[in-house]
Amino acid sequence: MKLIRTGALAFVLAALTGCITFFTEIHVAPDGSGTLVQTFSMNPEAFKGAMEGIAKGMGGSGEVKETTEQRKDEKTDKGPFSTAQLAEKARDLGEGVTFVSAEPIQSPTAQGVRVTYRFRDVSKVFVNPKPAAAMGTEGAGKSSANAMRFRFERKGDRAVLTAVLPPDTQKKSEEPKPAASAEVDEQQMAMMKQIFKGMHLRLTVDVDGRITSTNAAFHTADRVTLMDLDFDPLLEKPETLKALNTRLAGGMGDDAKTAAALSELPGIKIDTKPEIRIEFAGR
Repeated sequence: MKLIRTGALAFVLAALTGCITFFTEIHVAPDGSGTLVQTFSMNPEAFKGAMEGIAKGMGGSGEVKETTEQRKDEKTDKGPFSTAQLAEKARDLGEGVTFVSAEPIQSPTAQGVRVTYRFRDVSKVFVNPKPAAAMGTEGAGKSSANAMRFRFERKGDRAVLTAVLPPDTQKKSEEPKPAASAEVDEQQMAMMKQIFKGMHLRLTVDVDGRITSTNAAFHTADRVTLMDLDFDPLLEKPETLKALNTRLAGGMGDDAKTAAALSELPGIKIDTKPEIRIEFAGR
């Protein structure tokens, strides 16, 4: 199952429902060094359930206990966001990647963590920006077939960064699969709203300087957006929700077709090019 090209459904099936927010921000300096910042949050009840599920998978009791003494700046020493696990994840992200910090997110509506890594050479970095990678149920970097990688070179006073999406390893069936129904009843619409409500997934590359040339579909002067899936706008009107279902049904089994169809919906940005080239000048 491919990240970015597979589109929304892949994320939903690969992660838990419940207001998932997962942002991956890659910041690159003109010398190829930089930082990787990943922000993951869910509503508190869903987050607790996810932690319990992971604990059970690791052989624990699965019970997550809370106390009135818990503080916003409290650091956990267990689970996928422990210092030990994050340091291990840094090694999977690539050679020369080190864990810097983990800032807990705790509010009445969201619980999670904002993690910062530092890298010396972006060309040695591998990133899998699926929520499953953040939860520790899938490889975060080079251990995952879904990880993207980068090339980097200097050309005079310019730096050239190329984001390389993972190859499409999905095997094509000899027999075409029957098309899934695009019809949706009220019960299905209610279920889709529950699944997609509050879900926002984003993958961006920021450069320390000014972009002078790029083939990216979505960019500003210093940022390229490879993926931005914000589902709340799709839930505001029944017709857009039905359109989402239609596109998911129509692209079933064809990653490129699904991504292209989803990109036509409001709130959805997906760059499906195999390679996205970013040339930039330092500040």
